[in-house]
Amino acid sequence: MTKEKKVILCVLALAVVIAAVVLYLVFGVFGVQEKRTYQVSQTVSTNVSTGKTVLDDTVTYQSMNGFGASACWWSQDVGDWENTDEIMSYLYDSEKGIGLNIYRYNLGAGSKGDEHITLENRGAECFLQSDGTYDFSKDAAAQKCLASAKKFAGDDLRLTLFCNSAPVSMTKNGAGYCSAVSDKDAPYESNLDKSNYAPFADFCYNSAEYFINQGYRVTDVSPINEPQYDWRAWFNDDGTYSAKQEGCYYSKYEATELYNAMVDKFDGSQLDSKGCKVSMFECAEAAGEGSTSAAYLDCIIGKGPKYAFKNKKLRSYFDTVSTHSYWSSTQTKEQTAEYLADKYSAYDVVCTEYCQMQNDENSGVYDLISKEANGTNGMTAEYGVAMAKVIIDDLTILNAKEWDWWTACSYGVYTDGLIYINADNHSDIQISKRLWCLGNFSRFIDEGATRIACSSGLESLPSCAFINPDNSTVVVYVNNTQQDETTALECENDYSVYTTSDKYDLEKTDEGKAGEIKVSVPAMSVVTVIYK
Repeated sequence: MTKEKKVILCVLALAVVIAAVVLYLVFGVFGVQEKRTYQVSQTVSTNVSTGKTVLDDTVTYQSMNGFGASACWWSQDVGDWENTDEIMSYLYDSEKGIGLNIYRYNLGAGSKGDEHITLENRGAECFLQSDGTYDFSKDAAAQKCLASAKKFAGDDLRLTLFCNSAPVSMTKNGAGYCSAVSDKDAPYESNLDKSNYAPFADFCYNSAEYFINQGYRVTDVSPINEPQYDWRAWFNDDGTYSAKQEGCYYSKYEATELYNAMVDKFDGSQLDSKGCKVSMFECAEAAGEGSTSAAYLDCIIGKGPKYAFKNKKLRSYFDTVSTHSYWSSTQTKEQTAEYLADKYSAYDVVCTEYCQMQNDENSGVYDLISKEANGTNGMTAEYGVAMAKVIIDDLTILNAKEWDWWTACSYGVYTDGLIYINADNHSDIQISKRLWCLGNFSRFIDEGATRIACSSGLESLPSCAFINPDNSTVVVYVNNTQQDETTALECENDYSVYTTSDKYDLEKTDEGKAGEIKVSVPAMSVVTVIYK
């Protein structure tokens, strides 16, 4: 073979290798981003200032998991009360209550009895004991609340198991929170060593397996909650330290490595075959390009060269992005939606936590809270309607397929409860308007419902519409103004109208035969119309 031929063959071989590498990078690592786009309904988008509701069922969006709330910090008490079922019926009964179908169960880290946690009920028992054995008789009262919820909601109840911290037997400091530091500017440090990532995955798996064997439908295991916060205890003036709750910081790289361990445990497992998956980290707020939230997402499932070789497995495993609805304005959510559509449109969005933080200027009730010198529980319609506007935004801007409130029951004075309970008087049950406003969605929009294009014909009347698996149509209107509104709606069959306002608590306020109806939406109200 001549020298020239050898050179040509070497060049061709090199070209083949380079082409193979390029193809692998493009298709095997970075992948070809097939963007999911939603249609635009011209009939809906042009329906402006008409005072007539327009629905377009040819333009569809997300399919719903449903609506839920967290059992954190109260179920370990309420499960031992004589009126457990009464309280749970408000949440999970679709006749007396609001018909939630998602239950978020806190897999405690074992901080119960930790004297450094300032509120006793924020400590939690752990199934994993210090000797490495499991005791599933622990957290018995919380399990009773779960059983009560299932009794009302039925076997299709979706159960999410979430962790604020790994078990204390695994953490670096033996606590369910990160250690206090003297220098407040010190770099954040995780409380879980990498050597315990696989054991933590085992804990999550074994806990999920227990609940499945108990007959529960465990759909999600969420091991990381708001990882971008430091979750540190703090030093008091006398040199002691205190902490608010269980929690753990993870850098984006640590979160990615932990998720690889979790996916190794769950993917292809027996639990996987039963519909139980690991959830994406629960980000504290919906935020777009350049945010901390985006940085974590890019590291965990991004296709850029910095992360692509490390997270290919995660990109193919996850199918949802989880976010909390705190701090985010309508504009911020629009930016988030644009960012997700550009980079991660193949992933569905679930909004897994929200309450009306008293320092959240985007809550819609910040000014009301600021006027309360001694704090408030926000029991009135203004608070419920403001929450409903957040739900509408999350469903229509982010296309969220799930929406969960934070803690379903609460003690004391704070705008974080749907129901307020009293440890000293169990019959003292106070129901907020938030509960009933959430019910305008949760009682009528079923799992598997598909959102369709919708416009109320009034800028002041945000709305959303769904078609349920039984082919019923649900339209929800939110009037967050001081003026009564009316919109016309063509109902294809007999209809019913349910209203939550100062006057009504998710009560039927109208019903009738098929045809065009005038839907009255009072000031500060949420109104649902449903027809078969």
